[in-house]
Amino acid sequence: MESLCRKAFAQVWTRVIARTSPCNQQYSRIVSSSGSNHGETKGDLSIHVLTVTGILAGMAALVAVLENKPSNAIIWLLIALVIDGVDGPIARRWLTNTPTPRFDGYILDLVIDYVTCVIVPAAFLWQFTLVSHGNIGQLAIAAVIGSSALWFSQTDIESDDHFFRGFPAAWNMVVPTLWVLQAGTEFNIAVTFGLSVLTLSNIEFAHTLKVKKLRVVNVMSTLIWMAAIVTYAILDKEVGPLDRLIILIGPFGLTISAIDRVIVKRRVTFKSATGI
Repeated sequence: MESLCRKAFAQVWTRVIARTSPCNQQYSRIVSSSGSNHGETKGDLSIHVLTVTGILAGMAALVAVLENKPSNAIIWLLIALVIDGVDGPIARRWLTNTPTPRFDGYILDLVIDYVTCVIVPAAFLWQFTLVSHGNIGQLAIAAVIGSSALWFSQTDIESDDHFFRGFPAAWNMVVPTLWVLQAGTEFNIAVTFGLSVLTLSNIEFAHTLKVKKLRVVNVMSTLIWMAAIVTYAILDKEVGPLDRLIILIGPFGLTISAIDRVIVKRRVTFKSATGI
């Protein structure tokens, strides 16, 4: 009797979590009322292991930061970015609908993303003096990790059509860009505070792969950005005006999508208000 009660409670609780949790995004599971398979399959665990390799790349990036090897740190951050980009589609395609999983892939992904997208880049900012080592620099770092923590804890982090609410704490892309641009600590601090504000804003940013509109622009600009960052990180040379333009193609592409989203939503609001 006790085991039956526990089983019934677990099934009810799982259904509650499935309905209220924001996990309807990368690793969403639809709980079947007739499901009886408890625990992950070997395939599920393999997908989780793939996700965990992202934190290993993040650890390697952090070690490189502590050893004053910025180029190595950037390469490892990009490897973590690639892992984060491929494990989601794989999970959505092959992760089974386990009623009572031991491991929640969505939470696992958030934990790893906070380390690789926020903590390691913040350490990079400080270690390589991208921000000043005074009170303003400390506030900039605090703004990064604080706004990002709030962003990751949102209950509506992603819309049904796959737009992120606020700048998606992609500091693993921002910080390597700032390092390659070599624009100075004042510029870096301004960008840091500006993006921290955008992180907590209602401005929506497109998911690079999921959003169909301007997907080609987003994907191509991101690939060009990654290739440029890797090239300049390895060469470790001073960049010129043309180099900066190439590096900024990625941010420009994502900015265009965000602006387009604002325009579209304002048009919808205007039509609803005026009936035109």
